[in-house]
Amino acid sequence: MSSKETGRPVFCGTIAVCSRTVPQLFGFQGEQILAQPMVIALLAVPILIQVYLNAGLAYVLNRVAGEQHRVAGPSALIGASNFFELAVAAAISLFGFNSGAALATVVGVLIEVPVMLTVVWIVNRSKGWYERGDGVQKVQAAE
Repeated sequence: MSSKETGRPVFCGTIAVCSRTVPQLFGFQGEQILAQPMVIALLAVPILIQVYLNAGLAYVLNRVAGEQHRVAGPSALIGASNFFELAVAAAISLFGFNSGAALATVVGVLIEVPVMLTVVWIVNRSKGWYERGDGVQKVQAAE
C-alpha cells in the first residue's frame, strides 16, 4: 500500500505524524495533570478497575473454555485494551490539544500501559496454575 503522490508506504506518514503528535499532547497536558490530581484520580481509578476486571475475566473464561495459555494471554490483553490510540486521535481532531477530552486520553495512556504490563506479568507467572485447569489444551513439544 503506497501513496500515489510520494510512492512511500502510507504508514510512513502515519508514524511521522504520531511521533510528533504524542509528545505535543503530553506537553500540552502536563500542567493540567499536575494541577488536577483529583480529576486524574477520578479518570484513572475506573480505568484500573476495568482493565484488571476485563483481563481477569477473559483469562479465566479462556481457561474454562480449555484454550491454551498462549492463546489466553493475548486474549486477556486484547479484551482489556481500551484502544487509547484511537481515542487520542479522535480527541485531538474533535476538541483540540488543550481539551478535557485530550486530558482524559492522556491519562488513559499513562495508566493503561503500566497496568497492561502488570497483566502480562500476572499471566506469565500464573502459567502453571492455568495449565493445571481441567480441559486446558496442552502444547505438544516439537520433535
